[in-house]
Amino acid sequence: MHTLDRRRLPPLNALRGFEAAARHSSFVKAADELSLTQSAVSHQVRQLEAALGQRLFHRLPREITLTDAGRDFLATVREAIELLSMGVARLAPYKATGPLVVSSDAAFARYWLMPRLAQFRELRPDIEIWLDTSEQLLDFDHQEVEVVIGRLRSVGGERREELLFDDCLGPCQRVAHEPRRRVRRVEDIAKLTLVHDERRENWLVWLRAVGASTVDAAAGPHFSDPGLALDAARAGLGIALASDVLAIDDLESGALVAPFDQWLQVANEYRFAYPLWLASNEAVLTFAAFIRTAAHQHQERLNLARKHARIVPAEASRQQ
Repeated sequence: MHTLDRRRLPPLNALRGFEAAARHSSFVKAADELSLTQSAVSHQVRQLEAALGQRLFHRLPREITLTDAGRDFLATVREAIELLSMGVARLAPYKATGPLVVSSDAAFARYWLMPRLAQFRELRPDIEIWLDTSEQLLDFDHQEVEVVIGRLRSVGGERREELLFDDCLGPCQRVAHEPRRRVRRVEDIAKLTLVHDERRENWLVWLRAVGASTVDAAAGPHFSDPGLALDAARAGLGIALASDVLAIDDLESGALVAPFDQWLQVANEYRFAYPLWLASNEAVLTFAAFIRTAAHQHQERLNLARKHARIVPAEASRQQ
């Protein structure tokens, strides 16, 4: 395989001066086109000739003409310039406003992000959102993802990161119409089926925090993510330890009820991040501003809902 010897390359900044001078048969006209002085273009050409060891122009009293070597080299330079122009043109879609690849955990995407994407589309129909909920480990340096939002997994690469919400977890269930399924005291939770998500230890932490030591914290159906556990509670399969960030619409509408006022706080749970190299990207900044505003509005609702709740830091409860 041929290896490029960069030591044999001519001074590349002189190629534009040479090509313009050859096209106009004039250093003066080439200088006008390139916004340089005549002597600067003449110097570039002489520098190029010295590097190549060839005369490229015949310098006549009223004009310049290409030598045979100059005509041969001009074909190469024009081909190289055309190839560079095509390469630059191919880069345009990468920087143009267009698809924005957003990665999110499935629960946050479904319960929080999706309901807001229609509003974003109305504001900026030119920015297409491509949403990935595969929850794979991410690395901004090696994967084509512009934004990560929600419960962040491990994210590699230099990035700018912002907090959206702390989380609060509390028991939520569908309204129980049968007397035997209504709970008024913490001890009554033993009558119910506990619904679990991937954070299996949180039921144990919550039960320990409220002093319900006799309840089997491991019993009940398990689901792979918080959104499915929330769906199970809505379907009446049991009582889920749900995120108020995700469940607030259902709690406000009455689709779910929270029979207890004790909630576990999980700090820095929901965040937003994008790579530093996109810190000036217009589409990323526009989406970030939209998310920031939407998160602020959601936080105001959460503050009202949490106003009378008894909130215990989850980490403190785990250490008890």
